Amino acid sequence: MATRDVSVTRVSPLSAFRVGLAMSLVGLVAWLIAVALLYVGMDAAGIWDQVNSLIGDVGGSQAVSFGLVISFAALLGAISTILTAVLAPLTAVIYNAIVDLFGGLQVRHQEEAE
Repeated sequence: MATRDVSVTRVSPLSAFRVGLAMSLVGLVAWLIAVALLYVGMDAAGIWDQVNSLIGDVGGSQAVSFGLVISFAALLGAISTILTAVLAPLTAVIYNAIVDLFGGLQVRHQEEAE
């Protein structure tokens, strides 16, 4: 097996955007699944009934429902996805500027023989 040192001296902002967007979309799906499972678990424990009873006791008319919880989670997840997609190319530009000053990231590449 041959090894060699490789230096990462430039990251394309467009590539960083595509990878950041893809990873944040996967994270959004995982987030929504986790929120849905947590809601179902808390509903089975009777927590939402107690919360809705408490809201009704203080004079509120809004009840916490699955639709409300998943909508709020989707909104937070969408904001997070957009921020990640916008910040990924900015991070690549900052990395490229730092690499010009101090050098790139050193990676050891190992080739396997077949």
